[in-house]
Amino acid sequence: MAASSALMRLSCSLAVLQFLLPAAWASDQPLSAIDWLSDSVAQPQAEPAPKDVTPLAALPSEISVLPLDGNTPDSAGLLPAEQLGLDPGLWGRSSAADLARALSTLPDGTNAPPVLNLFLRDLLTAEFDPPIDAAIDDRFFLARIDRLLSMGHLREADELIRRVGPEESRRFRRAFDIALLMGTETEACRIIESAPDISPTYPARIFCLARLGNWQVAALTLGSAEALGILTPEEEGLLLRFLDPDLFEGDSLPAPPRLPSPLQFRLFEAVGDRIPTEQLPVAFAVADLSSTIGWKARLRASERLAAADALPIGRLLDVYAEGKPAASGDVWERVGAIGSLVAAVEAKDGDLVNSALAPAWQAAKVGGYEKAFANWVAAHLEGLVLSESTMRIAFEIALLAEDARLAEHFVGDSSESQFLLAIAKGLRGALPGPNMLAQAVVRGLAAHGPSPAYRVLIEGDRGGEALFRALLHLMDGAAGNPHATQQSLMLLRSLGLEPLARQVAIELVLEHGRA
Repeated sequence: MAASSALMRLSCSLAVLQFLLPAAWASDQPLSAIDWLSDSVAQPQAEPAPKDVTPLAALPSEISVLPLDGNTPDSAGLLPAEQLGLDPGLWGRSSAADLARALSTLPDGTNAPPVLNLFLRDLLTAEFDPPIDAAIDDRFFLARIDRLLSMGHLREADELIRRVGPEESRRFRRAFDIALLMGTETEACRIIESAPDISPTYPARIFCLARLGNWQVAALTLGSAEALGILTPEEEGLLLRFLDPDLFEGDSLPAPPRLPSPLQFRLFEAVGDRIPTEQLPVAFAVADLSSTIGWKARLRASERLAAADALPIGRLLDVYAEGKPAASGDVWERVGAIGSLVAAVEAKDGDLVNSALAPAWQAAKVGGYEKAFANWVAAHLEGLVLSESTMRIAFEIALLAEDARLAEHFVGDSSESQFLLAIAKGLRGALPGPNMLAQAVVRGLAAHGPSPAYRVLIEGDRGGEALFRALLHLMDGAAGNPHATQQSLMLLRSLGLEPLARQVAIELVLEHGRA
């Protein structure tokens, strides 16, 4: 190994060194709050960070002029804001920094009502008027992309970057990792080849040179990096194995990092030591959807992505249907339970559905994808005669599927069911809330206008920040703070999000507010 390393160093020409030298001294400080992004591009020369915007009333007399028709990243979106029921001017007078900071406070969504995670995805991909300083500060755009990545929504993040253009270093860094996880890295490597301003770091350049078939140049580049002493021993060893695995035949592989970057993930895969994705961030699960991956790994990856609504439920059911459970317990029980229900509803057999629905619904809850599964099941329950116990489950499914008409068909006589149905149908007034959370929900759905806690932001034309604050309260700990829940539901309704407020209320009560 040492001899090979020395030969590589000797083979590097001065021209190659001169060509690569500028990138060697660039800072490799992280460019994102996401700690698993690849160190794929060198950080550009430090520039003064844009100053946080002060309220308009306090602006100085000196005015900076920017072109009105300038294209900014935050102008990009995949659906119109009006489709969500929101004003395109939602961001109002908020600065990019303020919005990015507000977005960063949101929890990971594990304990959130499922509808809020769906709404947040749509909110981050919708087309709004950009923040007031978006022409000079793209922090909010990058924060949107990073949140989508952390939620597993790689395709949406990729499409947003494509609409803006990936040929800017911080955007490309994210596009590069998306490509690595989705298996489209050749296209990303061609961008490196054609856009020298991106300034890739040595590991990314070496990987891409080899990926495009330029193995000799990749070896010279690695030799240059070794001569300059800019790679860690771990990076050097992994890249050497990647370029010439025959040198290490019989040697044990190095231990993978606890939290690899997508580039490290692909390099370990290339040297024959694929890192399991189950304990990695959900974005890595996308890499396990390939048909070359074992069925159990694809099952778990599909479940994780379906739970994050980053994979259509139909795709998950297709993966479930690929074979027969190979064992008992864990994912195999879910495969069997879901498969039995699919067969029952396809046969339109009420007796079979009566026996299959409860275990399938429990499987979906354990898998974390009950919201997506509810939408699929609800579409197949019409016209079936169900037992009383199965009707209770069907009622919950209809509520999660946001189908008030179907819920009314399966509603029972209990006061709790009648209470939830009234919310689903948009009824207000003196509903009998069974506990403090349910009573707070009723008040939040009946009051008018934003509460004093949000009025300052709304009157200051900072509705986006107010919305993020309401989401913060509703996504984590709502059951323990009924007053904040009431105020947050009032805020949603004042912004025109009445259907969302009702569905959030239903899901909170289903999860936390039953007597």
